[in-house]
Amino acid sequence: MIDMPVIRVSISDIEALLGSRVTLEKLYKGLTKLKCEVDNVEGDILEYEANHDRPDLFSAEGLARALRPFLGLEGKQYHIVNSSIKGYSEGIPGRPYIALAVVRDVVLNEEAIVQIMQLQEKLASTYGRARRKASIGVYDLDKIKPPIYYRAVNPYETKYRPLNENREMTLRQVLSETEKGRLYGYIIESMERYPVLMDSEGTILSLAPILNSDDNKVTTNTRNILIDSTGLNPETVVDMVTIMAVNIAERSQSRIIEAVRVEHPGGLIIEAPRRKGNFISVNLSDVSRLIGVDISVEDAVRYLSLHYYTVRSIDGRVLTVEASIYRLDARSWVDVAEDIAISYGYDAIGRQADSLPYSTSIGKIHPLEYISRRVRDILVGLGFTEIANYMMTSIESQTTLMGYNQGVFVVENPKSDRYTAIRSWLTPGIIEVIIENKGKRARLAVFEIGDVVVPDESMETNARVERRIGIAVSHEKATLTDGLAVVRTLFKELGVALSFEKTMVPGLLPERTAAINVNGEQIGFVGEVKPEILYKLGLMNPVIVSEINLNKIINYS
Repeated sequence: MIDMPVIRVSISDIEALLGSRVTLEKLYKGLTKLKCEVDNVEGDILEYEANHDRPDLFSAEGLARALRPFLGLEGKQYHIVNSSIKGYSEGIPGRPYIALAVVRDVVLNEEAIVQIMQLQEKLASTYGRARRKASIGVYDLDKIKPPIYYRAVNPYETKYRPLNENREMTLRQVLSETEKGRLYGYIIESMERYPVLMDSEGTILSLAPILNSDDNKVTTNTRNILIDSTGLNPETVVDMVTIMAVNIAERSQSRIIEAVRVEHPGGLIIEAPRRKGNFISVNLSDVSRLIGVDISVEDAVRYLSLHYYTVRSIDGRVLTVEASIYRLDARSWVDVAEDIAISYGYDAIGRQADSLPYSTSIGKIHPLEYISRRVRDILVGLGFTEIANYMMTSIESQTTLMGYNQGVFVVENPKSDRYTAIRSWLTPGIIEVIIENKGKRARLAVFEIGDVVVPDESMETNARVERRIGIAVSHEKATLTDGLAVVRTLFKELGVALSFEKTMVPGLLPERTAAINVNGEQIGFVGEVKPEILYKLGLMNPVIVSEINLNKIINYS
């Protein structure tokens, strides 16, 4: 099971977008209608989980738009017009497609920028598969001289000033000297020439899909925004731009979106955003049988309007409807039936279904399982592969491999030499996976979430069970900085503040190992494996490992 993305919004910002005050009770009910789950409310900040198939709800703008009908408020219309701006793509091998759009007359404050950046990151990590499939960018159009070009350039000679940096860097330096470069650089580092967006004067807008330029970033003074998406599939980049454009348009005074045409090699033209949503034929008799409640045509039209469907034709009990252009999830009549059921009310459906048993208890996910799922989702989004080792292992693996002498629990009468002990840390098992896969990939990035048993005389059983996350990164130029970047990103997504300090861990370089501290408590480590151990194991590339106690993170997340 994949966790749903957690979205963080300001309630006062939602109210400003709605143009109306809203109580927490109404907000909760509205979120339920949108299949969202409230995670936390603290002061003005609301955190909720949105389904992966509803990326339009990944920011305050999309949430406010979706809530309007359920709060009895009129929807706001946006206008898509042809743009005079043109785009040209060289069809870069390995990442050939680009889509562009423009949103005019925006009014932004600091919270608006936070929401735009959140939407950008959530889209790229989920729908864009951690930027591998597609990425998304936004720019201050008034600082750019169109037309826009998407081309491949020499990474050693081409320079620009990356976002939030105070100096120019070559594209190769961006990959090795910036946090985003270290996280996502593997996507393009094997390319002979790197993909960039630039304007007619040769000013670089971004190194795709790594990092935008600081010179044309969106600020509170921005009034017109250029949006881009680059990726592997033409439909995906158009989807990304469409969602970003319609959400940003919620902050536009004129609500004008300009569709930009981008010419690709071979005569291919990609225009974004979409002008038409999916057309779906819906037989209400099928819907009634599916949800167990008879739905009339009049009720269906009313329920569908709450989800911004447009009814294009009615033939008896068969409706042809058009979904909104940003509803990527609405593809079949079953999807439409689900929205009808949501609007009707699952509670009302339940009252009419006599065969359903009464609930006798309230189910709730255990906090440890919840945080494990959150961490899994984040690391998969960062391009990591999950592995699973046995909890039973060998004494040699737990102790000799890394020079660990903290003690492990051993099996009294083992039936196999491979399973003579219970693991007390994850790192040795993860390194064994690195050994098994050496030479298969230039870059290995893996993680494991699992339990360990640690000797503890303060416990009645002399043992303590901990849930941990183990992480490893290995490639030709891997350093401690790679590990620090991953850990920082993980904790940022969890909303947990951390600090690092020098420490020592068996098998790791003392001068390149850091303790991970939260609120003054050490909860893990990150560091480089000693070269002599790598040599003994036959590993040519550096290996960076991290291990974190998830039981302790629960107290702070």
